Amino acid sequence: MGIVRDQPEAIKEAIAHAIATADVVLSSGGVSVGDYDYVEQILESLGANIHIRAVAVKPGKPLTVATFPASDTSNNRVLYFGLPGNPVSALVSFWRFVQPARNFQGFLTVGSQCLYKPRSRQDLRSDGKRETYLWGSLHLVDECYEFQLASGSHSSGNLINLVQTNGLAVLSIGQTLILAGEIVQVLQVGLPVINRPIG
Repeated sequence: MGIVRDQPEAIKEAIAHAIATADVVLSSGGVSVGDYDYVEQILESLGANIHIRAVAVKPGKPLTVATFPASDTSNNRVLYFGLPGNPVSALVSFWRFVQPARNFQGFLTVGSQCLYKPRSRQDLRSDGKRETYLWGSLHLVDECYEFQLASGSHSSGNLINLVQTNGLAVLSIGQTLILAGEIVQVLQVGLPVINRPIG
């Protein structure tokens, strides 16, 4: 539906149109606690039942998950995902919460995600306050998986080093360090790179 200005009436009109014409609605931005974050109050004004307002995840703490009841014209409820506005946060939130969702008519039923347990090629660090996702690439080397952390800044506004990302290393709450060579849990978001010997 394109870009909607940070104006309550424009946002309300766009969301009302979306929930009237779709089974699942995705939006990005407007779900945090800033002066122009209107989405949650608009969802409530339209009759939504908000199930999730934030998650203890980095990147991607702002996340809204809501449902709308069946309408006079449809027997199906509508599922709404309000993703964060920062591009990396939006993509990580999509991979972590939206993509694995299955059986939308039952709502909030989560399908299985493919998890690998490769060895990390670098030290992986987190402040331990939230479940942290570090993006990079899974490699299959001599029938063993390895995880290569993407180079550069891991800020939620940096899309450059997301190129060729196919895995998210997961550091749990309270986990601050995984040393190079140690096993790390990795959520697959693309096909692993197969490294074959030359010759």
